[in-house]
Amino acid sequence: MIIDKQKQQISCIVLSAQMITTHMRRIVLGGPELSAWLANSAVQAAAAWVKVFPPGVKGRAYTLREIDDEKSTMSIDFVMHGEDAKTDTVSGWARHCVPGDCVNIAGPRSGGFELDPSTEWLWIAADLTALPAAIRIIESLPAHINVCGFFVVDALTDKQEIHTPAKFKARWRTLAIRPEMNANRNYIIKDIQALHGNGQVWIAGEARWVKSWRAFWMDSKNLAANKISSKGYWKLGENDYRD
Repeated sequence: MIIDKQKQQISCIVLSAQMITTHMRRIVLGGPELSAWLANSAVQAAAAWVKVFPPGVKGRAYTLREIDDEKSTMSIDFVMHGEDAKTDTVSGWARHCVPGDCVNIAGPRSGGFELDPSTEWLWIAADLTALPAAIRIIESLPAHINVCGFFVVDALTDKQEIHTPAKFKARWRTLAIRPEMNANRNYIIKDIQALHGNGQVWIAGEARWVKSWRAFWMDSKNLAANKISSKGYWKLGENDYRD
């Protein structure tokens, strides 16, 4: 029988848990099983993700935010909302976990982003749920890439500093995912019009929002489908959305 190692679960130990912004909590994981697991080069891929399985809770996918090879630890950022009071969800577990708690993970899996050698610019858009993946991608880019970021967060206090060798600028918008999320879209269009040469696009977050931006790039900017990576992480009005 062939065993899919990406589906095999390993046990991790919570080393620390703290709020890094108003709605984002960072969990640092370690442990002897994780130390060996981190030897897999796939964990270093931009936007690589794992499934997180707290005890008695259905697993969900989360991006690997940071890897510390020297300490053999990794960090995962979890978005905190009102529903996190429920302890039977992964985000609920993340809100209440403390150092010493155990959790299983499985993976890693590809984040669906690969930089084309001909790429000169990247337009990257994310809501709060996709922000960890977006930041991980931006941090991985080389110095010659022009990066234009568009991020929608719940509050100004959810903004994060992003460090990258690439030439990077970002526009941050507040408000949760609503039709108003595309308010002031003209400012974003101006940024897009300033991009020249060969480019790529990466978009992730609320499904309908992602779909609308993908359609914009394909229909209005005539960007080839293979130059666009898009992923709906969740969908307004659906509890268990899968893209």
